[in-house]
Amino acid sequence: MSAIMREAVASALAELARRDERSAGMARLALDALAPGQELERIDQHAVQRFCWFELPVRFQGSAQDQRLAARSLSQLFDLLQLHRYAQICKSPETTTVLTVYARDHDAGLAMFERLMWESGVEPPDLPELTWGTAVGDAEILARRETAAALELAISLGDVRPGKLGWRPAQERFTRSFLTRPDRQGLSHLDRVREERVRAWLGSSAHPHRERLWPLVGEIIAGADAPRSAERAMAPLQRLLDLAADGIALTQIGYIAPNVVRQMCADFGWRTSPDPPRSETDATQLISLHQVLRSMRAVRRSGRRLVLTRRGRQLREDPEALWRAATRSLCRTGGVEQAAAETFLGLLLTRSPQGAGSHARRGESDVAAAERTLTEYGWVPAEPPVAAGRHAAAHRRTADAASDQLRAMVMAVGWLLETLGLLTEDDGDGHRELTGPGRAFAIACLHQSAVAPRAVV
Repeated sequence: MSAIMREAVASALAELARRDERSAGMARLALDALAPGQELERIDQHAVQRFCWFELPVRFQGSAQDQRLAARSLSQLFDLLQLHRYAQICKSPETTTVLTVYARDHDAGLAMFERLMWESGVEPPDLPELTWGTAVGDAEILARRETAAALELAISLGDVRPGKLGWRPAQERFTRSFLTRPDRQGLSHLDRVREERVRAWLGSSAHPHRERLWPLVGEIIAGADAPRSAERAMAPLQRLLDLAADGIALTQIGYIAPNVVRQMCADFGWRTSPDPPRSETDATQLISLHQVLRSMRAVRRSGRRLVLTRRGRQLREDPEALWRAATRSLCRTGGVEQAAAETFLGLLLTRSPQGAGSHARRGESDVAAAERTLTEYGWVPAEPPVAAGRHAAAHRRTADAASDQLRAMVMAVGWLLETLGLLTEDDGDGHRELTGPGRAFAIACLHQSAVAPRAVV
């Protein structure tokens, strides 16, 4: 803080102390909590609102009466410092009400805090390209703080008008423009947040299998746009969405009706065993499509029919949006299923001509290589524990079942890629390569997984 600013704060606190010593003490405590070191240049509307509506009632020591006194005292200090807009927040009816609500019901107070922040317009909104996280790094903290400050300025200039018709789209447009604006180094806040998230994702101690993906770090950070051939790749998913628009008949246990299965296989030339297929379970292609549409919440079951959701209707009209939704859903399932997808895609990317090498051993199929990699990183036991008699047999059966389940998860990713035409033919040894669109799809999948917000450290 500059000497002039320090003197201004000291003078204001001295004046407040002449009026009321207790108010001056409260104001000093509140200012120290709001801006450690009394750095006024770091104070903005978002910070003041968060302090009055969250920090003060949740973390500030003292009774509700003390909290109200702290808010009033801070308001008086801001007035003395000519920060009248921030003073108004501290003494506003909203602050008085939220402190009262917190005193009665913490959850109700928290809900009111979130609503008031959103209604104020300075809370940076989530965007399709960036959902703000709760466990964040320095780049994201800076991006969010500077976006809030920029929104405050936009509101004061009338570019964003909270509460008026159309203000939320205007807020989103402004936020997107601000976050994507390059700095002197040619990087935007969005670029820096994505790089920070990708590096944290790759270095996660909870997901050691990702260390094999480090050679792809640059591509994962950059992501990949939908290629020109996206519409052709999405054709099978598009066809299912078209059929679901009229409702797809389901069997009693929820599988797609056999006549639809046979028609899809005939239309796209899918090989099945037996041929023709008797049910959905005979067509791995349809199993994978049905699963991915459900994971992206594009379809739902209604009685004995599979129908479109609102999201499904939107995706049906936009092949590029369908492509993005498919890449987002594949590596966002969580747990071992997500680890299987990430590992298999990473292996295929490093097998492709542009890749850096291969994880597979000589004579080992892609699926087996991915399964081995996951096993080595502890997702399933490499060998059953040594035991005697029936216990040893039981352990072996458990390990075999876990291995079978893991192999099935890896194979399911391969089925989807094959069905969408994103893999070359098997070379006879279980090795395949990604096509050009397949590489874009795989990079986009890993990018979507890596840049997703982290809820925990």
